Amino acid sequence: MVTGSETKMVIGMQWGNEGKGRIVDFIANRSDVVVRFQGASNGGRTILACGERYRIFYLPSGIHHDGKNCLICGGVTLDLEKVSNEIAMLKEAGVLKARLTISKSCHLILDYHKKLDVLDGRIFGHDRNMTMTEQGFGHCCSDKYRRMGIRTADLLYPDILHDKIKEILAVKNEYLTKIYGERPIDPDELYNNCLRLGERLLPYIGEPEEIIANSVSKNLSILFEACDGVLNDVDRGSYPHVMPLSSLPAAALTGTGLRWNYPMRKIGVVKAYSTRNDRGPFVTEESNAVAVFIRNRGKEFSGVSREPRRVGWLDLPAIKYAIKESGVHSLALTKLDVLTGIDEIKVCSAYDVGGEVKDVPDIAGRDMCDARPVYRTFEGWKEDLSVCRDLKNLPVQVKEYIEFIEEETGIPVIWIGLGADWGKALFIRR
Repeated sequence: MVTGSETKMVIGMQWGNEGKGRIVDFIANRSDVVVRFQGASNGGRTILACGERYRIFYLPSGIHHDGKNCLICGGVTLDLEKVSNEIAMLKEAGVLKARLTISKSCHLILDYHKKLDVLDGRIFGHDRNMTMTEQGFGHCCSDKYRRMGIRTADLLYPDILHDKIKEILAVKNEYLTKIYGERPIDPDELYNNCLRLGERLLPYIGEPEEIIANSVSKNLSILFEACDGVLNDVDRGSYPHVMPLSSLPAAALTGTGLRWNYPMRKIGVVKAYSTRNDRGPFVTEESNAVAVFIRNRGKEFSGVSREPRRVGWLDLPAIKYAIKESGVHSLALTKLDVLTGIDEIKVCSAYDVGGEVKDVPDIAGRDMCDARPVYRTFEGWKEDLSVCRDLKNLPVQVKEYIEFIEEETGIPVIWIGLGADWGKALFIRR
């Protein structure tokens, strides 16, 4: 048991895919409780357990550590099929070792959500110019706020679940048949599928909020892991190119019942360059040979669709905005090794918006749409960073790169990722 430790949160400072999983896994090993408090299956992570790598989308990163409490709170939107299969996969492999608790208030992504998402994509296509994951996330969130969603609690009461499915499909089938010309979904078939998949979840459905409250009273170490990046927040991100729920630290309060002034140390994760999955504004985007080099070396392909991610230089104005919105205390810098071998490395230090230079832009407004990057250029490095075991072993160019980020943001970099292997990272400050 790790007691008396500071409660921490790890949150992305860009558009997701910052590499949060590595530092989350390190901190989770030193925490008593690990909490997923928002998001859906859009934020996949890789865990290393018993020498094998496992790709997970829902289960907290501490799920393979003995003695941990791993909690999925009500702000997480669960794809019933995916989370059920994820539990089965880790149980079969013998690596589901933590005590898992899933909130009764998690909303469930079901077949009709995914089907409607796919059909929307056919109509809007590229003209919609926003994220279309076809995972049902947006439609499920819409149902949540329309008060016609199905939650994990409904799996505990089959009769109520059956009635709710019939009522909801009476509406959804109207959309499917009369608007899209599709076949209706059979209520009994969906109900039976929910019972089959839900059976794997039943032993874990409980009250994670109570576990968190008890852990706080006992001064246990708690880690909150965010699924997405601040710039994808539905209210403060680059709308409409955002996720349908909040990705700010405040979501941990509404999703877990923590008091608003509960002290926690927030660590913001920044990739050493920028990537986007969607077609939103991207001030530092590159489409040249350097972009291809970074994409291939960094394996920058969507974890859902496998499409190549858009790639660009590090965007410090956007990160400074994310710091302002999230209030993080320190930064973790990932994938520094990917930049090895590039002769000149650019960093965007400000935006030129119609002739006005902005250090901290209004991302929620139109600044990103109208901005041109103001760059600082740094000399690259050739050395293999993965062999570095101490800050003093790093090339001087890497140190200059890190120092510039710290100077511009006013936030210390405490951790750096230096290679694809799990141990290739350094805590340079504590």
